[in-house]
Parts: sequence; structure tokens; C-alpha cells
Amino acid sequence: MRKSLLPVAAIVSASALAGCWVPVERGRQMEARILRLEGKADEQQRTLDEQREVVRDRVARVDQKIKEVQAKIDELNQAARRSGADLGVSLSRLADDFAKLRGELEVAQHRLGEIEKSVAATGERVEARFAAIRGTGALDEYEARQRIAALPKQDDRAAFLALAQKEEKEGDKGVARELYEQYARRWPADAKAPEARLRAGRILFAQKRWREALLAYGKLAEELPKSEQAPEAMLGAAEAMIQLELKDDAKAVLQQLVEKYPKDDAAARAKKRLAELAPPPEPKKAAPAPRKK
Repeated sequence: MRKSLLPVAAIVSASALAGCWVPVERGRQMEARILRLEGKADEQQRTLDEQREVVRDRVARVDQKIKEVQAKIDELNQAARRSGADLGVSLSRLADDFAKLRGELEVAQHRLGEIEKSVAATGERVEARFAAIRGTGALDEYEARQRIAALPKQDDRAAFLALAQKEEKEGDKGVARELYEQYARRWPADAKAPEARLRAGRILFAQKRWREALLAYGKLAEELPKSEQAPEAMLGAAEAMIQLELKDDAKAVLQQLVEKYPKDDAAARAKKRLAELAPPPEPKKAAPAPRKK
């Protein structure tokens, strides 16, 4: 009997299987493509930053001019020695200049706002493209963040969990899994966190991501052995091990499940699975026929 809940050999073997699915050359090509895109994104960002600085400098200069005009108006108001006619002409001219500068300031501020929006939109597009290139997991994480950002209150646990359940029901399994995992990370002590972690593991298993499913199930069973979901997590971990060609380790986990949770429904299924994994009995040899005298 193994002492650890999930044999170390299973985790190590499963981890070793994960890194070889992409050929080396294809990986290099993908890395080069990402570097090119990052270079273009950096160049676009620098251009936008330069435009933003130009507009900010213009806004600052207009602001300074407005202050100077206002100071001059104040000075003229105090110039009691000047005639009323001269003062009226000067004030009128300055008022026109003031209105003109106000208009320039509004135009510059509008331009600055448009640049800020452009920078934000470019950042989102670049992030989405990188997520798509890096793979399903990264794209799911990106889309999950977008869904979370749209919540009225991002710290509303009930709304957060309802969003994950909605995404799963509507078939967006990858986003649902990411939401379940984030729920469990944000509120690990919450009563619904074990169920969220179990759902994430089941989605990974359904996606045939055996190694990740094994790690998800194993973490739940190891860290929360007293939760109602622990037996199901052990059963799921054993099934993932079977898919990873770790049948001996799977048998050990199934046996532990039967011993640790004998009254749980998962234990009955574990017994059945153990029977299926047992080698078939060897056929009995026929007794030799008696010799004739």
C-alpha cells in the first residue's frame, strides 16, 4: 500500500508525457512568430505613446496660455490709470483669445481621449492574438477575464459561480473550467470551492487533458480529504492514470479509495473498476486422459 494519496510516480510520469506533443521545429517557428508579433506590438505602442505625449504637451501649453491670459485680465482690471475705452478694447481682445484657447484645449483633450481609447483597444487585440497563439488554455483564461470584468460586482461569489455554471451549460467548457479554477483560488475556504475544483477536473478529463485532470483531481483529494468531493476526485484521478498508462498506480489509488471511504458511492464504483482491471484468470488445464491397459 502506498502512503501518499496520489503516487509520486504517477504525477512525475504524467508530467513527463506533457512536454513532447509539439515537435521542436514547430515550437521554434511558433516562438519566432510570437516574437515578431511582440515586436510589432511594441512598435505600435511606442507610436501611440509618442502621439499621446505630443497631445499632452499641447494641452499643457494651452493650459499655460490660459493662465497667462487670465493673469493679464486680472492685471488690466486693476489698472485704474487706463481709460475705460482702452480697457474695454483690451478686455474684448483678451476675451476672444481666451475663448479661442478654450476651444483649442477642448480639441486637444478630445484627441487625448481618442488616443487613450486606441491604446486600450490595441492592447486588448494584441493580448487576444497572443492568447490564441499560445493555445487553448491561454485563450480560455483571456476570455474568462473578459467575462469576469463584465460582472457588476467581481467579488460577488454567487454571481461568479453562476457565470461559470452558465458557461458550462452553454457549451463553453474551457471558459467554464477557468472560471471554476479562479473561484477556487479566490475563495479556497468557501463551501462551494471543492465542487468548483471537481467540476474543473471533470471538464479537463472530458477534454482529454489527462495530465492536467490528474493534477486537478489529485490536488482536491490531497488538500481537502474530508470534503464530500474527495472520493469522486480520487476516482477521477485513477481514471486519468489509466488513460496515461499508469494502471498499477491507478489500482493503488482505487484500493485506497475503497479503504478510506468504504460507504461512499465512489467506493462501490472503485471496486467495480478494480475488478475490470484485474487480469483474467488463467484457464484450468484439462486432466490427462487415463492410459489404456
